[in-house]
Amino acid sequence: MDKSKKILRRLELLHPKKIDLSLNRLKKLLKKLGNPHYNLPPIIHIAGTNGKGSVTSFLRNIFENAKFNAHVYTSPHLVRFNERIRLNSKLISNKLLNSLLEECECQNNGEKITFFEITTAAAFLAFSRIKSDIVLMETGLGGKYDATNVIKKSLCSVLTPISMDHMNFLGSSLTKIATEKLGILKNNSFSVISKQAKPVKNLIKKLAKKKNVKLFYEGDEWEIIKKDLKKNKFIIRFLESRFEFPLPSLEGEHQINNAGTAIATILALENFKIKKESISSGISSADWPARMQNLASGKLSRIVSKKFDIWLDGGHNEHASEIIYKTINGWKEKKVILIIGMVKGKDPVKFVSKLIGKISSLIVLPIDEHNYIQPYEIKSDLSKKFHDQIEINCCLNIVEALNLISRKFKSAKILICGSLFLAGQILREDGQKVK
Repeated sequence: MDKSKKILRRLELLHPKKIDLSLNRLKKLLKKLGNPHYNLPPIIHIAGTNGKGSVTSFLRNIFENAKFNAHVYTSPHLVRFNERIRLNSKLISNKLLNSLLEECECQNNGEKITFFEITTAAAFLAFSRIKSDIVLMETGLGGKYDATNVIKKSLCSVLTPISMDHMNFLGSSLTKIATEKLGILKNNSFSVISKQAKPVKNLIKKLAKKKNVKLFYEGDEWEIIKKDLKKNKFIIRFLESRFEFPLPSLEGEHQINNAGTAIATILALENFKIKKESISSGISSADWPARMQNLASGKLSRIVSKKFDIWLDGGHNEHASEIIYKTINGWKEKKVILIIGMVKGKDPVKFVSKLIGKISSLIVLPIDEHNYIQPYEIKSDLSKKFHDQIEINCCLNIVEALNLISRKFKSAKILICGSLFLAGQILREDGQKVK
């Protein structure tokens, strides 16, 4: 085990719970560290249920193409922890990461603090000490009590679509979940909002008025008015102007919506004058692993013949399954085999319900080193719901699953989804690194 893994393992043991939403522990540690979160470059704070990572990726790529430097904070990581902290777009080095983590560990002095809180403190230290033009900061869970929300101000907040997810932490209704995520809105700021359900939209407008937040709402101040998949372009209206852009590099029609949110954010910024060419280059070359990613050249593709196509997606809730449905609905020429694994707190039955009519077979996997739902439990619940509609198997790992598919089918599209943690596990098995 390398040094980084040893330090991270020690930090995981500082609190009995992985998630314990509060800002007090982190504020206490940050004070000992000199309050680095008060000395950051301008911040774009991003929350929502689905699309946060993709929007962040588009924004990062646009800033890079416009020759601006950007620090980036995202979670969870897929293959290695360094993915969470980018300094001027480059993954943090092991040497600097270890130094920052040990500094935080020393100042914390054994006090209870969650893994996400103390590693967020390390990110703040890095961002405060290395100059940059912008910080792109993605919330971990929720918003109001998320560790990233210790910041006092942000240049802009971005809200991607909010839907039912993490109900055991954020609340059992859409408005309760939305209230938590809207906690990132800061007084006298502005916010770019993706399309939301009507109750959420009403909540946003009420809170924005109270906090004097200027809104750029999809459907009001901006909207995608045309998608032309054949001509590889789409048109977005922002206020009174119209702009044409190439389709995004990321797979799936939903990524046009995510690209639209990122573009609206860029157009709303007054401090950055970014040319249309940089925006076009940014969205057409963005890379974000495990978002309908085709695993065409790694180790796993060698297990099955060329008649099989392997796809990987981190989608894990109902809204994500609706997006996945739209994608596989276009896969008309082949059978679709679904491979899933899910962590506790998720609902496999609701997730699969959206997809059941489009898949020929389903395989359930465990997820290494995470509090996952046992495959036989998922199989039992799905069997009760769908009876004999679909064959369901449990396998120990992805290699066993792919060998099973090879024996039973002559050709198929294979989709692996249900968890970003599973996605990371698959990328490691495939021999891939996130750059």
